[in-house]
Amino acid sequence: MYADGSLREYLAALASDAPEPGGGSAAACVSALAAALGSMVCHFTVGRSAFAAQDAEMRALLRRLDEIRGAAVDLVDQDAAAYRAYGAARALPRATDAERLARDSAIQAALSDAVRVPLRIAVLAADALALCEPLAERGNPRLLSDVGVAALCAEAGLRSALINVRVNLPALKDDKLRAECDAVMSRLVSGTRDLPRRLTEAIDRRQS
Repeated sequence: MYADGSLREYLAALASDAPEPGGGSAAACVSALAAALGSMVCHFTVGRSAFAAQDAEMRALLRRLDEIRGAAVDLVDQDAAAYRAYGAARALPRATDAERLARDSAIQAALSDAVRVPLRIAVLAADALALCEPLAERGNPRLLSDVGVAALCAEAGLRSALINVRVNLPALKDDKLRAECDAVMSRLVSGTRDLPRRLTEAIDRRQS
């Protein structure tokens, strides 16, 4: 839907008074931008004699970044669909006990997707952020600014996606899924905590 349209159309939809796309979809979009910039750095590094020693590594990074970009683009629409399903569940009738039970069940099913989708976005964004480190250290130094922007986009995607998970999680009654989400979020936060600092230091070293 949005992924196959124009950037102008997507931004117009994002800016409108419609409930979706929203922040989760935007988190997926910015994560895709991070991966795309990382791929660009790889393309300007592979196949060049000055970086022959890094060629195999950069090609592997390129493959993974392309995978992240494709998955993140899909999640632009999946997040919007998850919110749409949640809105539809909330709008179900609740005049009788049976209707209330059916509505509650539908809401919980929709909430499950509403936490799983942004959590997948967060995982992809964290992966993209981690892949920026070898790009900063060994990629084509002419693209250090692009690596920096990629890292900032990835960090924004990660933080934005985690906000969406945290906002939706309290309403979820599935204790097992809540615990799983908490564990993944803790792992992502601890695993990426030092990355922005290390990336800044790597970029500064290669600029000097």
